[in-house]
Amino acid sequence: MNDLIKDIIAGENIEVIFKTVLNDLYRIGPTSTTDMEILSYLFLYHPVEFEKYKTAILNYMAVFYKNIDRDSLKDVIFGQYRKYIRDTYNKEYTPIQASVIKGIDANKCFSFSAPTSTGKSYVFMNKIQECQNDVVVVVPSRALINEYYLKLCDLIQDKAVNILTFIDKINTKKSKRNIFIVTPERCRELFKQKDLFNVELFLFDEAQLSNEDSKRGLYFDSIVRRCLKAYPDATYVFAHPFVKNPESQIEKNHFNSETSFAIRYTQKNVGQMFLCRDNNWKFYHFGIDTSIMGRKKRACNFDPIEKTILNNGSVLFYISKSKIYNKEFLKQFDRYISLCTEIEDPRINDYIEKIKLYTGSDTAINKNHYSQMTALLKRGIVIHHGSLPLQTRIIIEQFTKEGFCRICFATSTLEQGINMPFDVVYLDRLEASKPLSVKNLIGRAGRSTLDNKFDFGYVIINSLNNRTKFREVMTNEEELDNVSILEKEDQQDDDYTEFKEAILNGTLSDEFNLTENELAKLSTDDIETIAKNILDSLFIKENFISLDEIRNDEYCRLSLYSHFKSLYEGYLGRSLNDGESNVLNTAIKIIIWRVYGKTFKNMCWYRYSHASKSHERDAREKSGKGTDDLMAHFFTGYNDIPNKNLNVFSLFPMGTKAKDVDYDIIMYDTYDYIDKLIGFKLSDVFYATFFKYFEKTNDTRALKLAKYIKYGTDEERYIWMLRYGLSFEDIEVLDKHIDRINSEGILFKKSINDITEEQKVAIIRYL
Repeated sequence: MNDLIKDIIAGENIEVIFKTVLNDLYRIGPTSTTDMEILSYLFLYHPVEFEKYKTAILNYMAVFYKNIDRDSLKDVIFGQYRKYIRDTYNKEYTPIQASVIKGIDANKCFSFSAPTSTGKSYVFMNKIQECQNDVVVVVPSRALINEYYLKLCDLIQDKAVNILTFIDKINTKKSKRNIFIVTPERCRELFKQKDLFNVELFLFDEAQLSNEDSKRGLYFDSIVRRCLKAYPDATYVFAHPFVKNPESQIEKNHFNSETSFAIRYTQKNVGQMFLCRDNNWKFYHFGIDTSIMGRKKRACNFDPIEKTILNNGSVLFYISKSKIYNKEFLKQFDRYISLCTEIEDPRINDYIEKIKLYTGSDTAINKNHYSQMTALLKRGIVIHHGSLPLQTRIIIEQFTKEGFCRICFATSTLEQGINMPFDVVYLDRLEASKPLSVKNLIGRAGRSTLDNKFDFGYVIINSLNNRTKFREVMTNEEELDNVSILEKEDQQDDDYTEFKEAILNGTLSDEFNLTENELAKLSTDDIETIAKNILDSLFIKENFISLDEIRNDEYCRLSLYSHFKSLYEGYLGRSLNDGESNVLNTAIKIIIWRVYGKTFKNMCWYRYSHASKSHERDAREKSGKGTDDLMAHFFTGYNDIPNKNLNVFSLFPMGTKAKDVDYDIIMYDTYDYIDKLIGFKLSDVFYATFFKYFEKTNDTRALKLAKYIKYGTDEERYIWMLRYGLSFEDIEVLDKHIDRINSEGILFKKSINDITEEQKVAIIRYL
């Protein structure tokens, strides 16, 4: 058998092919990409014959979560295996899931690799539920935090278990243990309170993040080291997709080899079929193993993308972020977007209204704050990337899981483990330099269902010429480094050298998340003088001056920015270049808005008004004048700093008309500033500066500003509400229904029963 795609399409030797694949499945299980390909072709092109073999196929695949019959002695053997697992673990686990549980229970450190469809999240949820003490789950993105949170809240109804998306000691009167779901950045809060918790299990999901040659990869490894130092008796679990050497986590983090174990699983629960297309959007089948599937491409007599959309399936288009920003994807994929008419369902309007309320966007195309991203949801079209505001991303993912998504245009954000499977994955870009990322995205093709059927998905590449490169990505084995970035020489910019040394030497401050040297720099006489200048600029006695005064007094505004710049340069130990200065000034403006209680929506409106000259355009239109000659303002977009090589730049290219400023891009850029720069870097520096200044001088203005930088308020009652996971939007609704709140818990007024169920979501576990 050496040209199976041709044979299966032509209907040749079908019985022989079935029996050969069944024999492989029985002997080695669903470990072969080629076997799963063959099954996908047989299922598609010979459904009647497939039905005869379906029971044996599902049994040999050991997908025990499906309700499978037993038609033969071999089937009965697998039925006994299923019974053994169920009797042992009291769950309908697959053999892989049972092996994962065994690995966790038998070792202090267990690291494994498995395809995305193996159901590891089901195992993790059950393991977390079984723990008797505190659990810390570390995930790469805030969006994945929400997925874990919702699943665990459904699974664990016991309100004596705190399920928190931040590290804090709260609800102590009722709670007996905590489950923390955090990013590596949020996990740092654990160490300043480490003596308050008894952590039994650390679970690092999507642990391949540690291989990133970046500050995030460095930070991931630093968190592992700090956890191991703080809780040497806990169990550590690392989960990765498609990695050849999961033992790398054991080696790079110096776990005891005698109490550690690593394993690589290759079994798959879904089949996949691979296609390419020509310039006329004609599709062709091709196989991964050319010696079995055939060397030639074979014409596909239907459009799998169109077929999927018309059958109410879902399609993921993996595209570049630039195509989302410049809207090129709309033209490129118009043939499929046009198939998506508006969906008549009131729940879609509810999702859209939530996004509009949070982002300030509008779906009317002639309005100032028109958001194409929001408007496309009416047609079941989702845009997903790393700069989506967190609340928007959460809403969009819930929208998708509820079955409304027909098409998703996404960047590599979906690599990060978010459980959004699709019937078709279309790779508009094939990044051979990032094979692990590509494999992770490919793993989204095919939904693993509970239905008593064979599940498969389509993977499509955008060119006939990329088949060889794609095969290489699929067949090459990906290895993680066995040496941590922390211990590599010359792998990081000089700006991060000190951070590395502090982690290795144990001199990073748990309280401030800064090195001892950085804290010393923030406590010098020069920095204290700058801190006093900032306080004198922002306060009249004990109260903040009005925001209008800062806006209208140019000297006040410029001197305030200059003081903050001097403070950051003192922390960094060098001067900023002009590009860095522009980015920092924008970040300071956003920090000041937050201090003055401005919402994310307000910030987007302010920035859009400036970039698009909306007031000037409105005035011209009222007087009957045109606005075509009005150009967009120079507008500094987000960029990571420190970056010595950053040049001055505008987010909108020269020649962009004011009326053409894209509200979506403003929204994405504002979130990048808040999340990636302010939240991840600047807030630590500024909070430490003013808190240390308060400790030395007892200047209460400094403590007030420090709290505003960290929490957005200095009101203790509101800080407690924030510590319980409420947002400012939640506080606005719930404050009047709360009698008392402190570390022991929340005492509600009777009026809490009068609010809607949706308004109770944020506090339901404390009722």
